[in-house]
Amino acid sequence: MTTLHARYKTWLLIVTSMILVTFSLAAKANNDWIIGSGIYDITGPAADRGMVGYGDTEETTQGIHTRLWSRAFVIGKPGSNRLVTFVSADLQSITQGVHQGVLKKISSDPMLAPFFNQTNVMLSATHVHVGPGGYDHNIMLNMSALGYDEDNYNTIVNGIYMSIRNAFLSRDLGSIRINQGQLSGAAINRNVTAYNRNPDADDYATNINETMTVLKLTRSNGQEIGMINWFGVHNVSSNQTQRLITGDNKGVAAQLFEKQKGANWPLSGQFVAAFANSEEGDVSPNVCGAEDGCAGKGNNEANVALSAQKQYNKAISLYNSASDTLNGTLDMRFQYVKLPGLGVASQYTGNGNQVLCKGAIGFSMTAGATHDGPSGQSGVFEGMTQDNEGSSWNRISVIGAVGGIYQFIKDFGTLLGLDKDVLGSRTDEACQYPKPTFLPIQLGSGAHLYTDTLPFQLFQIGNLALVGIPGEMTTMAARRLRSDLQTILAPRGITKVIFAGLANAYGGYITTKEEYQVQYYEGAHNLFGQYSLAAYRQIFAGLASALVNDQPVATGPSPLDWSNKQKVDAIGVVYDDKRVWESFGQTWNDANSSYNRGSTVKVKFRSGHPQNNFKTMSSFLEVQKYEHGIWSTILTDNDLSTKFTWIRDTAADCLACSFAQLEWTIDPATPKGVYRIKHQGHSKSAWGGQIQSYSGTSRSFLVK
Repeated sequence: MTTLHARYKTWLLIVTSMILVTFSLAAKANNDWIIGSGIYDITGPAADRGMVGYGDTEETTQGIHTRLWSRAFVIGKPGSNRLVTFVSADLQSITQGVHQGVLKKISSDPMLAPFFNQTNVMLSATHVHVGPGGYDHNIMLNMSALGYDEDNYNTIVNGIYMSIRNAFLSRDLGSIRINQGQLSGAAINRNVTAYNRNPDADDYATNINETMTVLKLTRSNGQEIGMINWFGVHNVSSNQTQRLITGDNKGVAAQLFEKQKGANWPLSGQFVAAFANSEEGDVSPNVCGAEDGCAGKGNNEANVALSAQKQYNKAISLYNSASDTLNGTLDMRFQYVKLPGLGVASQYTGNGNQVLCKGAIGFSMTAGATHDGPSGQSGVFEGMTQDNEGSSWNRISVIGAVGGIYQFIKDFGTLLGLDKDVLGSRTDEACQYPKPTFLPIQLGSGAHLYTDTLPFQLFQIGNLALVGIPGEMTTMAARRLRSDLQTILAPRGITKVIFAGLANAYGGYITTKEEYQVQYYEGAHNLFGQYSLAAYRQIFAGLASALVNDQPVATGPSPLDWSNKQKVDAIGVVYDDKRVWESFGQTWNDANSSYNRGSTVKVKFRSGHPQNNFKTMSSFLEVQKYEHGIWSTILTDNDLSTKFTWIRDTAADCLACSFAQLEWTIDPATPKGVYRIKHQGHSKSAWGGQIQSYSGTSRSFLVK
């Protein structure tokens, strides 16, 4: 009996030791990283501001379907002050001005400044085309907004900064798990003709990169706080007819994921899910034809939902099955490089030493991407080269045909100090061959279309390399660069190289030399000539080699700061009007007394202009439920089941009047009960320009 008892004690000791060792190992694994996540609203002006992405001055904001967000993540190593932050923002791109503005706010924050600077802050964009523009300090992306919108710029900069701050404040010990998988049927190559010009096209099974990479962030106590995935596809499931702001397929996928994890922003939540973009340059979600994601051309809402669901389904599957942990070093390199005149070595060009061209956009860029967003301008098409200009098009007539860009320059050229005869200039065309120049990026001493000094950035997060690309890289361009970096970074234990697209500044497209020759949209938007990719390979090889050899890199020349040099401001609100006997927030068309689930509630209110107050981290619309004697908000204008539409009143006796139309499509799972719709806004007085808040509510109604 004693022997049996001794054996039992020995067995119990062994089991206990094994359990303790297991917990110790688990705790060690869970404490490999410092992790944090944060989110903040960057929606901006919900009415009367030109959207940016398609370059269409007639595509103006008229309300909100879903809000735009900046999602931030902080990653660090325990026991050190070394941190990085990665941001995915619902924007067309991160502009140089936005990058500079965020860094300025960080540097003035005594809490963040000791930890963050340009080296370890990576800002990327989802590349949404249906958000408000006017937030650049260079000209090109402000043209569709007809000028610079300081309020929108400040909202974006502050929102990104706040998301980083929130992520920093939430930081804790935890683990990062990684998983990768193939997502097929969600995207296609939109310019196969150009892709097939690459001699290495047949080396790959697909003509796009179908790999989705997912990071799962979990605190050491088991709480899941965030997910980041990278999948390269244009965020253009909504076409140029879209007027309600939406995060499009990437933004909706993020919301689906966050709601699955219990987050209902801006009302509540802790979990942040980023559907970040990658090498999307020639990749389209419109897999069933031009501007058709399989819900029919122009059926924007359904096409967004289809693309978002595909990305969400794959992401949640990879997230739930993620088992490999990221382990190892945290390190980073950063460098500014001025591209015009940059020497590129023959080992990258394959054609001797070369020099990058002065920046210019080609005529084919004005045609838009035929598959995803054609401009509809007569006389322009993809594939316009210097060689076919004599027989296929006339330079002067095309200049007059390209509407928005031409008109903006014509109207504001003198104010901007533009050089004469800048349109159609043949300057540097020998270098840009075969691209015919529509516009050089430097229009004059005081006006640049794009920045010519770009930021290049590289993070090592364990065995993952995250590469910040300041533009839109095509599939094959990315494959060649990735191959370089995988070889160089292998001695550091890096096994995965991921590209974060549209990061830190916007420098147009990066195509291969072969793709450049055909001058489709992507090649015409490749600003610095056919050796641009070669330059990127050379620059990133330098950063990667410095990382491997534990060497510093020179910061490089600081880009120009145009923040105080804006000369064309977008027009704001003059005043809001109403008839004498009316009030702002007054119900115009009220709700019915009851609705069945699946029905749509539609209520209209007399409103002020949404530009008076963007309702950041708030809402123009609230769906409220009555319970226990209290009205509680359950949905906002960020929810997929709601829509806020701003409508200008065209009545002759109310020239500055407007309406807010609020809609709620009742989900079949909505509990029965009493509900109402609430509208909140701000109006601007004609006398003194005072801005005052107002609100209004519908009648209460029964959901049966």
